[in-house]
Amino acid sequence: MVLFVLISGCGYTTKSLISRKINTIYIPIFENNTFRRGLEFDLTTAVKKEIMSKTKLRIVRKDSADTILTGKIIKVTEGMLSSNVADNIVESRVTIFVDILLVDRRTGRTLVEENSLSTSAEFVVNRGENINSASMESLAGLAETIVNQLEEKW
Repeated sequence: MVLFVLISGCGYTTKSLISRKINTIYIPIFENNTFRRGLEFDLTTAVKKEIMSKTKLRIVRKDSADTILTGKIIKVTEGMLSSNVADNIVESRVTIFVDILLVDRRTGRTLVEENSLSTSAEFVVNRGENINSASMESLAGLAETIVNQLEEKW
């Protein structure tokens, strides 16, 4: 009984926070303003999967959508975390930055606008990891962050 009182008082909910007036979403392929080709397709796919698994929104064509989510990959950085005595990279980090915009297609009103959302992932070369595997991990985290932002702002 005490546990129920504590949980119910903390604001935690298992229901989606997305407005009940919003049922459908259109997600075009994210723009990519970087030289890392292909990330836009992987991020768009990851966001769609996250929306399908974590919300009740249906992904539809543009002309039948309540909302439109657009996004732009604005920057990808890679930073060395450690090197060995021969100056070879041992561990590195990749960080991906995006801007997102969610608009109510029916009214034109901006519902969510976030700039420079980012996630990072590290990779260790001697474990067979590389920038591509770290980028995929970072994109998955970014998709989760994007969907969380959509829910928090409503």
